[in-house]
Amino acid sequence: MALPAGSEAPEFALPAAGDDRELLSLADLTATGPAFLAFFKTSCPTCQLSFPVWGELARRYGDSVPVVAISQDPLGKARGWLDEREFEAPVLDDSDGYVVSKAYELDAVPSLVLVDADGKVVDSSEGWHRDRANGWDAKLAELAGRSSPGPLSPEDDGRPPMKPG
Repeated sequence: MALPAGSEAPEFALPAAGDDRELLSLADLTATGPAFLAFFKTSCPTCQLSFPVWGELARRYGDSVPVVAISQDPLGKARGWLDEREFEAPVLDDSDGYVVSKAYELDAVPSLVLVDADGKVVDSSEGWHRDRANGWDAKLAELAGRSSPGPLSPEDDGRPPMKPG
């Protein structure tokens, strides 16, 4: 399981997708408030199932709470994979030894970590859980200061209620 709530979130600076391979750090992401980190690998079936949902989180709240994918695959492979799943938020490259994934003590992907502006882990989860996904939606809506437009994952969306990472 990822670092528990209250833990100090390890700082990082990882290359971002784009022509200049700009480095983005945790401090950059949390400069104005919390950030939602979604760790993944393209070969992970649970990531394939859940990343369209995390992309919806980015569309709903990304202007207030950065939603960032952290890839265990090289950016060239990851960006195309995310585009196919309509995840249009930033993606960072952790493929060189999974340094950040290890620092966050991940056991599986997808792993989700919410970090506050003070660099503390607010919450974390791994795998796919419909109720947990809808809970993330409620949390990010609250942090963004707006109402959720509806469930992130309704029961009839074709996804199972739960799938481990």
